[in-house]
Amino acid sequence: MKKYTLTIIYDDKTGELESLKETVDEERNHPLSVTASAYVMQKIDDAHLIAELCVPFPGECIGES
Repeated sequence: MKKYTLTIIYDDKTGELESLKETVDEERNHPLSVTASAYVMQKIDDAHLIAELCVPFPGECIGES
């Protein structure tokens, strides 16, 4: 199994996405887990990334901290 890490840097003052970086670690065996504040989850939804992030991994752990 691969471990994907997505780093989103969003400027909440300007509303601009500053950077989006994905790293893939193929040597570890970790299930998908998204744990973020309600604010961050809303920003992911506002950027229309929910389907891209979550739909390919049904049944995994996705939610708010």
